[in-house]
Amino acid sequence: MTPKGSFSEFARHFFRSYRNGRFRIGHSSIRRMLKKMVAKRQVIQLRSGLKMDLDLTKENQNGIFWSDGDTEIGLCWAIRELVPVGGLFVDCGANCGLMGLLARQYRQARVIFLEPHPRLAQSIAANVRLNHFENSCELIEAAVSDSNGEVTFYENAVADGSHSIHKDWSADLGEMRPLGKVHCITLKEIIEARKLPRIDFLKIDTEGNDHAVLKGLGGYLQPAFTEVIYIEMDRDRDTIRDLMQAKGYVGFAQVPRRSRALAKALQLYNGGGCVEFFVPLEQNVPLHGELLWCGENSAFAARLQDLAKARQI
Repeated sequence: MTPKGSFSEFARHFFRSYRNGRFRIGHSSIRRMLKKMVAKRQVIQLRSGLKMDLDLTKENQNGIFWSDGDTEIGLCWAIRELVPVGGLFVDCGANCGLMGLLARQYRQARVIFLEPHPRLAQSIAANVRLNHFENSCELIEAAVSDSNGEVTFYENAVADGSHSIHKDWSADLGEMRPLGKVHCITLKEIIEARKLPRIDFLKIDTEGNDHAVLKGLGGYLQPAFTEVIYIEMDRDRDTIRDLMQAKGYVGFAQVPRRSRALAKALQLYNGGGCVEFFVPLEQNVPLHGELLWCGENSAFAARLQDLAKARQI
């Protein structure tokens, strides 16, 4: 692990402090300069205490390093607030495993990671071992969809968070290269094979295949079984919304904030303050990006609605 007092540790803490501080310019330039001076492979301990083995040549892992783990802040908040202690967190499209690891760290959750990319699956396994979470975490190296079998998997040559079973998914970001065949599985099969009594929090980030993942739940797509669902709705938005509402879910969208405002909101929350990160869809919120869904009459929905109302006062 990167030793305390090392230049790499100093660099990432300095950058994070500068970015969240008074000055609004020069962030990208400073990061580019510092990036040239640190090793491309880092084993670090985040502010939360979580340990991560990171490849800084990959954009997602590079972002985790420089932000000290403060990525996808809305999702991190939802994990800390909505995953019950000891609950089940299912991570579809887990990348290097950060969100599932945080669910384990903060909520002592049982975690099932699903990741089809062989390299990223190895990264998850390494990070699970690094934190000694082997007894509470399971890794399934597979894509998740609405049918079983094998599918061609495409790797984005540039964006390490944009690999997909859909060749056309992120071609605007970089070339989509066929990586080969990967195993494909449904959540219904996973639930029944493991006799799961419920899913407390389901994260779906499957790069254009999110609707198929939901369909693959079958009859388990209901708030009484799958209590909270966080899903990236960048494709099939209307179809997903209609399906979720028909199944008794109500949706909440992330409050749009610039990076500085988001950092301040996180600082307030970490200090014990009351902060809303999601608002109900009916409040003229655009239907895109990441949405949080829970049962329309659930305690989760009531809490999110109360936070949104407090914001307006």
